[in-house]
Amino acid sequence: MEHVDESPFAGESGLAMDGAGVSYQRLGTHVRARWDQVLGVVALPTEAPRRAYLLLPRQPPAPPWVELGPRELPEGFSADAAGLAGFARQVRERSAHRDYRAGARGPQLAPDALMERVLAREDVPGALEVPVGAGPGGWWRRSLDLIAGGSAGGLFGLYAGMLSGNPAVALSVAAAGAAAGATLPVAASKSFGFRRRNRRPRVLVLAPDGCVVGLPTGPRPFAWPTIAAFRAGEHQLPGLASRPCLEVELAGGHVAGRIDATWFGDPLELIVSVAEAYRKRQR
Repeated sequence: MEHVDESPFAGESGLAMDGAGVSYQRLGTHVRARWDQVLGVVALPTEAPRRAYLLLPRQPPAPPWVELGPRELPEGFSADAAGLAGFARQVRERSAHRDYRAGARGPQLAPDALMERVLAREDVPGALEVPVGAGPGGWWRRSLDLIAGGSAGGLFGLYAGMLSGNPAVALSVAAAGAAAGATLPVAASKSFGFRRRNRRPRVLVLAPDGCVVGLPTGPRPFAWPTIAAFRAGEHQLPGLASRPCLEVELAGGHVAGRIDATWFGDPLELIVSVAEAYRKRQR
């Protein structure tokens, strides 16, 4: 990727910032990014930060951020919560005055065109791909891929089996759902589904012109003006306990859908913060 240079650079290990951008090196990871390529920064927890996440357009399976503790901050920042908050504030100030869309290049993509490129796994400059988790049911979900093939019934089976502790129940429900031919909430499937197991599914892809979200009804694209917020919430399937989820709220207050938190490879608080930081960067 042009916006991330994975080749070694001169200098000591750690993070360095200057007027041109940022450089980071640690344990074999080498990243360079101009300020117009920095997608944002998140400091968590909000009240007394212990970690900072610098958002960069990195290729999966690498996470789309560099995680920093207080002692990993550039020179000039204190190794405490105040230093992390100050670092995040300075990154926001430096990146906010840059034309981020100019870094993406090319004509603006309509939502349907964006989803077509995402599903075809074509490069979308400036995109951030949120890491995917195991999903409801964990390890035995993989065996359901052969049966569910992207069906909503398969998803319900995952929930039922995990919460009931009976995988046999989930398999039977998933098989019935597969016959119905509905869709699984991972933006990995439209026509090709799980045909390539070496291709990791995606559940949330954020791009300069919009985002593609894997909803329970199937992958769906959104232009940024239609998204009001990403937030943490809860959802409940009939007869089952409520579960944490990512809510996608549209302008006007309507919730487009809810994604189970287990579909994300990192804590929900981080995913919500990253999605919101990216969304606000596009305004």
